[in-house]
Amino acid sequence: MKICHLSDSHLGAGEGHPRRGQSGLTARQEDIVNSFIEAADAIIDLKPDLCIHSGDLFHAVRPTNRIMAIAGEQLYRLASISGIPTVIIAGNHDAPKQAHLGAALEVYEHIDNLYIAAASRLKVFELGDVRIFALPHCLTVPILRSELTRCEPSKETRHNILVAHGVAAGMPEFSMADLGEQEIPLEVLDRFDYAALGHYHNHSEVAARARYAGSTERLSQSERGFAKGFLIVNLEPFRTEFRPVRAREMVSLEILDGSGKRGDQLVDLIRERVESLDSSDKIVRVRVEGISEETLKTIPADVISELKQKSFSLNITFEKDKSDEAPVLFGRSAIGRLDTGFLRFLDLVDLDGFDRERLKREALDYLAEED
Repeated sequence: MKICHLSDSHLGAGEGHPRRGQSGLTARQEDIVNSFIEAADAIIDLKPDLCIHSGDLFHAVRPTNRIMAIAGEQLYRLASISGIPTVIIAGNHDAPKQAHLGAALEVYEHIDNLYIAAASRLKVFELGDVRIFALPHCLTVPILRSELTRCEPSKETRHNILVAHGVAAGMPEFSMADLGEQEIPLEVLDRFDYAALGHYHNHSEVAARARYAGSTERLSQSERGFAKGFLIVNLEPFRTEFRPVRAREMVSLEILDGSGKRGDQLVDLIRERVESLDSSDKIVRVRVEGISEETLKTIPADVISELKQKSFSLNITFEKDKSDEAPVLFGRSAIGRLDTGFLRFLDLVDLDGFDRERLKREALDYLAEED
């Protein structure tokens, strides 16, 4: 039996990118969509017996109409037109936080040959001589524990497969530092002929027959050294093969020491480093440490803006010298408005693994309520 296992497509991520493509999506959203479509094309060509998506198809609980349409078209191609039985579960990003809301995935339940688990409860699908235990992200940990007790393979079927989204318990290296992420016990994984896991974004072996497929595009700098794609899994004899898809290159430049430098000197150094690698098609991170409050005041903002305009994506963060005891933040002579100050702070710190634009929106909503 041949299975194609993909995961963590995060369709809709990248909405904060400054440029938009012809589709109306941002250039970064198009990256993420195109990688998912490339994976779907490859799976259709391979004609597996089963396709599994192990969660976080969407980046947010309420994706836009455009993203919903794109996802629906690809799922329809996979399951209905191509006739590949396709199982998909909700991950922690696309699972609603309140039971009555329902998951966006559920609108696709009318698609033939598509099997969806998205209501915080285990669903068991029987496809010929295969039984699939599809466990979506659960609303609470007690619900998860209860549903895990139902994950008992059947001796009456030839193959038993688990599909789950979370951290392999006891293995902190597979944590994404997300709020609400849940643990899947290793002893549960070992019961199955294959455990198709989602949540961790780099494809990895967890146990003898348990794998993370990884995400279909790079979503943070922590993923820059890893290929993106999906897994081809054969059950008899058991073997796996990783099939890569195209993904946007990410680069993290060597940390710069800003100690004792003027703003113009520091910007010249940043420009030299950025221009040396041609950032026009790359996502680049630059970190500057040991910068003083006075240096922050003298950084030419127009030069930074010019560098960002020439780059596909350029993230520059400044970390103040720890010995600098001045109480003024962000190089300003006064604290000023709390909302603008906090947004400026978010632009300065490293937020790898977090959705920067979402943090900004939620911070503004919260501060508006406090006002």
